[in-house]
Amino acid sequence: MVVMIYGIGTDMVDVKRIERLYEQYKDAFALKILSRLEYLEWQSHPQPVAFLAKRFAAKEAVSKALNTGLRSPVSLANIGVVHDALGKPELWFDESLQIWLDERGVKNVHVSFTDEAHYCLAFVVAEK
Repeated sequence: MVVMIYGIGTDMVDVKRIERLYEQYKDAFALKILSRLEYLEWQSHPQPVAFLAKRFAAKEAVSKALNTGLRSPVSLANIGVVHDALGKPELWFDESLQIWLDERGVKNVHVSFTDEAHYCLAFVVAEK
């Protein structure tokens, strides 16, 4: 089987910027950028600002890898970050976005994170 790259995307977030937005808008900010499942996880997360920063970076990177930006069908709320049994981050897409990906032959979308002090970086590869 031949795997082709559909697109790549990366995004770096200043965690202090996310912290300022969270302090200003509280839960409304979290509700705007998180999927329903992420929001439930975020509510009990020991590092809520870091959680928000990673999710925001991942979703921006996905939008770049898919060459759409954050516009329909790609939105902050219809992309989620989950973890496998070993803790590896994986991406989840709501049904409408998954259909859009299937129509374009996108088979896998991978995400990787790194963070250091006040920055978080997400790197995404979409495969065909």
